[in-house]
Amino acid sequence: MLKNRKLLSPLSILMIIIIIGAGITWLIPAGRFDTLKFSNGQFEFTTDHGTQTLDASQAVLDSLHVSIPLASFQNGNIKKAIAVPGTFHKIESNKQGLAEIIQAPVKGITDAIDIILFVLIIGAFINVFHETGAMTRGLQTLSRRMKGRETWLIIILTFLFSFGGASFGMAEEALAFYPIIVPLFLGAGFDLLLPIAVLFGGTHLGTLASFTNPFSTITASDAAGIAWTDGLTGRIIMFVITTGIAIGYFIWYAKKVKKNPSFSYAKSNEDTPQYEELSGGPVSLSKRDRLLLLIFLFTFLALIGGVVFLDWWLVEMTALFLAVSILIGFINRVPERK
Repeated sequence: MLKNRKLLSPLSILMIIIIIGAGITWLIPAGRFDTLKFSNGQFEFTTDHGTQTLDASQAVLDSLHVSIPLASFQNGNIKKAIAVPGTFHKIESNKQGLAEIIQAPVKGITDAIDIILFVLIIGAFINVFHETGAMTRGLQTLSRRMKGRETWLIIILTFLFSFGGASFGMAEEALAFYPIIVPLFLGAGFDLLLPIAVLFGGTHLGTLASFTNPFSTITASDAAGIAWTDGLTGRIIMFVITTGIAIGYFIWYAKKVKKNPSFSYAKSNEDTPQYEELSGGPVSLSKRDRLLLLIFLFTFLALIGGVVFLDWWLVEMTALFLAVSILIGFINRVPERK
């Protein structure tokens, strides 16, 4: 039986990491590369002495020992400045002290305000939808239909999230799915850790074995001057193997926890949401429930489609959930003050 363990809070862990990071700046020498950036049909070559403009030609790239084809810059595949090989040099260390440590959380919140708003708006979206009761009744229906086949939830969802990470770089947008699968898994009798593992583990294992992820594989291939299809077969094999291992482990863990809840790494406590009501008697879905559930499903399909085909990111995704929250409020006649 696992003993209860007291762990540090996430905020405490983050502060420890900040302090360690600040301490490292006093130990590790600082340095930088000269950089090259394609802008307005020309190259901008930046050194410690300033920036100079160079002709956008393959000859210039060859003279700087940059192995990337000129076409990769011209067609927009490489938009950011790249490091010029052989130009690394030491610079004066920017040592971080007490003031920088205290300011770091504030600067971090400022830099990450888009994802913070994304999470807050998703919370509002889920809260508004939960007030309708459609989610509870829908989960009751799904839980009843999946009775005895809960393992398929793990297989299907782990594969889908892993495929999302491998194909289009699913990462931050996966946060939107936590409020859906957590109650679904808890209602099926699993612990709180399993849905987190399926979502977090699935997307990140997919990214690890990425075959078409535009944010890692394709960008890195362009930066290295090679075709992104090089090594594609090996990455697909890695995807199948890693995803299969993850699914097998998740199923093993789920069965152990269901058989003996004390085996769980995330024991129930006063902070753990309870969903015993999902195993209640038969319920009927009204027309409004079905409409709300369709809107709920369409929202996430629109999210995936927007990211894949329309280059959506956090601002667009946040706006989507805000708009749908307002729509659900109108349909359910939620008072303005709520």
